[in-house]
Amino acid sequence: MKKGFVFALCLLLLPVTGAFAQQRGMGNPKAVFIEKGTRSAGLSMGWNSWDANGEDGVNLLGIITGIKGNVNLFDIAASGAWFVKDNLSVGFRVGFSDARVDVDSIRFLGNEERNRHLIREVLNGAVTCRQYLPLFDGRIIALFFEGRLTGQTGFYKNYNRTTQGKEGAYTGLGSVSLGFYPGVSVFATDRISFEFSLPLLEGGYLWNDESSTDCADASLNHAFVRFKPSLIGLNMGLVFHF
Repeated sequence: MKKGFVFALCLLLLPVTGAFAQQRGMGNPKAVFIEKGTRSAGLSMGWNSWDANGEDGVNLLGIITGIKGNVNLFDIAASGAWFVKDNLSVGFRVGFSDARVDVDSIRFLGNEERNRHLIREVLNGAVTCRQYLPLFDGRIIALFFEGRLTGQTGFYKNYNRTTQGKEGAYTGLGSVSLGFYPGVSVFATDRISFEFSLPLLEGGYLWNDESSTDCADASLNHAFVRFKPSLIGLNMGLVFHF
């Protein structure tokens, strides 16, 4: 936990660090980290699965008890970029995430839920522009500062299975946002690099349209601006340059 907090703090301070690095001669924006005309492609994928069972279920911190069920999370993302100038690229990102939660039973503060199911699927795409600041005038490690215009669409289902079928709510999701993502790029070989970045500042518009089996249709719209670095939003990727 401490290591994660320190890493998040370092990424949060990247813009300030980059400015001081340049003043102290550690970073030179004129030094070539990646040449004009270079192209890059990256792919990341993740999968997590939890299964809770037993006669009395699983207890979490003594507050949430009797947990029985399973959770499956999957996400995949691809990216590409073209360097229009030395150290400056424009590109795209596309990704898909899928979350499925099946709760047989759970108790919280004296309330019990049974036979609850949740599904969330989201497709997102983004246009990016990124500037690199090489450290120590080298070609191994650099800070980068990326602007990202993102759109996403998807849905969320929350339901129970009954003798009449599925009963619950269906929510359509959509959003458009503009964000700022600082990070670090480290080359392992001449053509392969590892990247780490965090969302730093983001603003946009979010809308939800809900239909339910026992309530009238409803909608929720939300405009936002947030300064909220979070390890949940940490991006880690392997990138190929050619």
